[in-house]
Amino acid sequence: MASLQRNGRHVCGGTLVAVDAVLSNANCFSSSLTPTEWTVVLGRLKQNGSNPSEVTLNVTNITLSTRDGSNIAVLRLAARPGLSDAIQPVCLDNGQTFAVGSACWVAGWSAGRGGEEGVLQEVQTSVENCGNASASDSICTGLLTLEPEDAGGPMMCKLGSSWFQAAVLSSPDASRAARAVMVFTSLSSFQSFLSSTGRHLHPAPLLYRNAPLPVCSKKSFRSEYLRRSVKLQGANGRCCCCCCCCCF
Repeated sequence: MASLQRNGRHVCGGTLVAVDAVLSNANCFSSSLTPTEWTVVLGRLKQNGSNPSEVTLNVTNITLSTRDGSNIAVLRLAARPGLSDAIQPVCLDNGQTFAVGSACWVAGWSAGRGGEEGVLQEVQTSVENCGNASASDSICTGLLTLEPEDAGGPMMCKLGSSWFQAAVLSSPDASRAARAVMVFTSLSSFQSFLSSTGRHLHPAPLLYRNAPLPVCSKKSFRSEYLRRSVKLQGANGRCCCCCCCCCF
């Protein structure tokens, strides 16, 4: 999980999707698209307090999708973070469809369902019908107790034995006003944008040379850092896992 900060203050969530690229919500940058005003913090557990695993990285470029009504942004990092048990790229959905009832998780630093404010948490939910209140590229869950600063965070769903990031959280306030669902921007409609942006931002490292965004296998990686440190809501101590990369 990434904390997107403007002038040192947490504004939105995001996810590391390549060794030097972070995915988030385009609305997070309505106040400023100036890269030098933004930093990305990775490996953070608490917004207040000591975080020995975190790193702070500068931003060199912010790219917004030009598709009408889209709400996707990709940030290029000035340096590649060292990957660890606390910092891993998330796996993207590669165009999969997540049917109503699919088991999913939402991550962020708000209080969630009775959790501690400012501590990274995950809440279990499931895909619901959006009805007519949202665009065709949206995916919805039941209403969750989230804050505007959670926008840009991931919705992660299980498909078969693997976990993928399926969507990016839109504005929690806007979705509450529309109806009793949380509205996310589905990534299945933005594969071309994400792939082309990934190549534009930086040549892929050897591991991802033919795919700048992580490609997932069926092997699941369980993060000991996440299991130990992140308070899971209703998960009985289980961590949320992506197919080959940890989702946090």
